[in-house]
Amino acid sequence: MKDAMLKSALFYHNEGLCVIPVKPRDKAPALESWEEYQRRPSTEDEIRTWFGNGTGYNIGIVHGEVSNGYVTLDFDHDTGLFAEMRKRFPPFFTGRLEQSGSHEGYHIPMMLSELPDFGYNKRQERPRGNKTWKTKQGHCNLRCRFCQTVAPPSIHPTGNRYRFIQKGSIVTIDNLSDLLTWLDKVAPPPLPRIVNAQRHTPGERLCGGKTLLEAVKSAWPDALSVFRFFNLVDRVQEEPDGELRVLGNGGLLINSDDKTLWYNFSDEMGGGLFEAWGWCRFGSSYNNQTQFRNVLVEMAQAAGIDVTQFYKRGDESITKETRPDGDRSYWHKQYPGRWNQMRV
Repeated sequence: MKDAMLKSALFYHNEGLCVIPVKPRDKAPALESWEEYQRRPSTEDEIRTWFGNGTGYNIGIVHGEVSNGYVTLDFDHDTGLFAEMRKRFPPFFTGRLEQSGSHEGYHIPMMLSELPDFGYNKRQERPRGNKTWKTKQGHCNLRCRFCQTVAPPSIHPTGNRYRFIQKGSIVTIDNLSDLLTWLDKVAPPPLPRIVNAQRHTPGERLCGGKTLLEAVKSAWPDALSVFRFFNLVDRVQEEPDGELRVLGNGGLLINSDDKTLWYNFSDEMGGGLFEAWGWCRFGSSYNNQTQFRNVLVEMAQAAGIDVTQFYKRGDESITKETRPDGDRSYWHKQYPGRWNQMRV
């Protein structure tokens, strides 16, 4: 396997791609810092040192200009989005195609003449490197800059191998403007609507001048506060790229730029605050499209927010299941010792 990894890494290098080592059976770079490889390509000597010494590293390919415009369309939790895109954009599927190690997604590597503009990341003072669209048929993440993707024949944390489902050259495309327009249509930004029996609207104010959604987001300001509430945080380690890794939880990462965003490699699941609560409560089976309101009410109740003025038909079942005594004591009984960890 050592020879196979080295041979594959050199193959990618000869295609003009910037190759870096990734931790064995992981997705995180094995280097203390890999920022320099976002600016300059790795050398053949470096690749031979990394992959020729028996460490069992996975192969990562850095995106963007350093790899001659290399990007990846990464499909996750796919239930038809990959096939739908294949019908609408057949040129994308004429070259190399990969299946991710989770066996729930696919990668389409591409070379772009013009990288898309996702706006500017003020905290890191650089363009945003990727964007995710969530649809009913799966998720699609377009990785363009300041990130890397694990490539075949690497081994996924599950033990499955990344593999080619179609061999060939990497497709070269001028730009992805038509694709981005279509993705924005099929996955518009979510607009949660909170309505109650008294016809309150999302814009009406709670005591304190906030909507229910705003009040919940204030009570749970970041993903870390949610994971702490569920006793999932013993230690937090800052990664070289600034992300926070919650140790002992299957590669649970929290985004450095927006700490409401997170990802868990073992379950291949991530998202924002509400997905974090759903994952803690229901695991990878949580569906934000069908369970969002239940989670919103639960989070409000757990934070001591009175949600009765926002009831709508059916909410009574939520409160009976989650807080039958009508006050915070139920949550004290369910999760003892967590209230002093909350950041309200």
